[in-house]
Amino acid sequence: MPGYSGAFPPNVGIAPPTLATGFEYGGFWIRQAARGLDAYAILGLTLLCAITIVGILAIPFLWLGYFPFFWSRGQTPGQRICGLRLVRESDGMPIDGGTAIVRFVVVIGELLACVFLIGFLALIWPAFEARKRAWHDMAAGTLLIHAQLYSR
Repeated sequence: MPGYSGAFPPNVGIAPPTLATGFEYGGFWIRQAARGLDAYAILGLTLLCAITIVGILAIPFLWLGYFPFFWSRGQTPGQRICGLRLVRESDGMPIDGGTAIVRFVVVIGELLACVFLIGFLALIWPAFEARKRAWHDMAAGTLLIHAQLYSR
């Protein structure tokens, strides 16, 4: 490489993942499986919290903080079991807390809109979108990809 005198070429392994590097988008059914596992995890944690008075006070924080907390760390426990990872669409790097909160706010909006048909459409959107993104992924600029093919 011209002008480089180090032992290793610069930026080796730092290029953002693309389809050319071999990762796959997390599809509709695997997303639903991860969501179901996370629902069981939240329910189990809620039952554990309900044992004590302090735990009862923690339940709203558990329900509101579970997804943003784990998303900002790359994956929820359900996504980990299903082999998925959440990354930024722009460069394939892990998302930050602000992006996780934006994504969560849109998810809550989708769930509240489920009373109407448009909310249901938001939940099944990954089944029909080319990059398997839900509306909350589009709003937050994120992708859900298969983790075993992700090397960060």
